[in-house]
Amino acid sequence: MSIFATRRAQLIKELMQEPIDAVLINNPSNLYYYTGFTGGEAMFLMPVNGDIMSTYAFELCGISNDSRVITNDWPDGYVITDSRYYEQVEKECEGLQLVKWESKGMAATIQELLVEDKKIQIILEDDMNLAQYMKLTEVCRNCAFALGSKWIQKPRMVKDAEELAKLEQAEYIGDAAFTHILDVLKPGVSEREIALELEFFMKKQGASKLSFDTIVASGANGSMPHAQVTDRVLQSGDFVTMDFGCVYEGYCSDMTRTVAIGTPTDEMKKVYQIVLDANLRAMEQIEAGKRCNGIDAVARDYIREQGYGEYFGHGLGHGVGLDIHEEPRFSPKCDVITQENMVITDEPGIYLPGQFGVRIEDLVVVKENGYQKLSQSEKKLIIL
Repeated sequence: MSIFATRRAQLIKELMQEPIDAVLINNPSNLYYYTGFTGGEAMFLMPVNGDIMSTYAFELCGISNDSRVITNDWPDGYVITDSRYYEQVEKECEGLQLVKWESKGMAATIQELLVEDKKIQIILEDDMNLAQYMKLTEVCRNCAFALGSKWIQKPRMVKDAEELAKLEQAEYIGDAAFTHILDVLKPGVSEREIALELEFFMKKQGASKLSFDTIVASGANGSMPHAQVTDRVLQSGDFVTMDFGCVYEGYCSDMTRTVAIGTPTDEMKKVYQIVLDANLRAMEQIEAGKRCNGIDAVARDYIREQGYGEYFGHGLGHGVGLDIHEEPRFSPKCDVITQENMVITDEPGIYLPGQFGVRIEDLVVVKENGYQKLSQSEKKLIIL
C-alpha cells in the first residue's frame, strides 16, 4: 500500500465514527498529501460510505451496478480534473479513479457521481473559496456541506519518515544558503541583491522554489516583522534580518538569522541576547506532551520580564510541512498537545519601531523526550 493510500485509510477510519458520507478536497497541499497529485486545478471526492455513489460512478470503475459492495477493485476516491491533467492523474494517483471534468463543470460532475435519492453529508476544507461553495450548494441540492479541516488537516501535523527526510534536506539547503550569504553581506549591498542571491543559491542546490517571499530587512526596516524587500543598501552599524526558506520535493524550510554589519550599539547587543535567550529557553521545553501555548509563554514571559514585552507581538512558532504555515502553532491561542514528529518553528523577536529588529528562528522536530533541531546555522551574534 502506498503512503497516500495509507493516509486515505487513516482518514476514513477517523471519519467512520462521524455522521459523514464523503470528503471533498481541493487545496493543492491536501490534494498531494492524500492522492500524490502535483498538478493544478482538481478536486478529490473520497466516499466514506459507498452507498452514496451513483450508477455512473460504478460504471467509470468498470464495476457492475447490481452490487454496491466495496471490494479491492473499488477505488479509494475520484480525482476530478480537466484535460490538462488527465495523463498526470493516471501516472500519479494510484488506486484512484480519474473523472474527466470536460464541459459539465466541477459541481455538475460531482453531482453526477452521487446518488440523488438520499441526503449526503460532505465535509469541505475551511479555505474553499465562496464561489466554489455557492456553486456546490446550488447544483448538489441533496448534499449538506460542513467545514472539515479539523479532520482533513489533523494527520498532516505529525510527519512520517519520508516527510522528515525532505524537510531536513530543505533546511540543509537553507543552512548552506546562510553560510554563502555571509560572504555577500557588506555595506553598499542592497536588500534586493541579498534576496536574489539567496534565491539563486538555494535553487542551484536543488530547491524547486522559495517557501515564501524572502524577507531581508536592514536598519530601521527590521522593526517590521514581515518587511518588504527594498533597494535600501546595508550601512555600517545596521542589523540585517533575513527570513528565508525553500521547497525541496514539495516540503518547506524556514529559518531566520539577524547579523550585524559593523559594530552594533550596546542596546542592539542587549536586545539580540534577549531574543537568543528566549529562543533557547523555549527550545529547552520542546518535547512530546507539552501544550503549545505553554511553550509560547516561556519565551513571551521572558521577553516581557526583560522589559520588551510590547515589542513581541506575533506567535512564537508555526508548523511547517507541505505549507510554510501549518498547524499546530506555538501561540497563546493554541492549546494543542505536542506529539512526536511534529515540525514547528521557534522564532521569538523584538521589534523597536523606527530603530531595528531582531528575530532568530529555528526549525525543530518534536521528539518523545526532547527535540531535533533541523537548522544548524550559528545563532551567536555574528558581526561582519
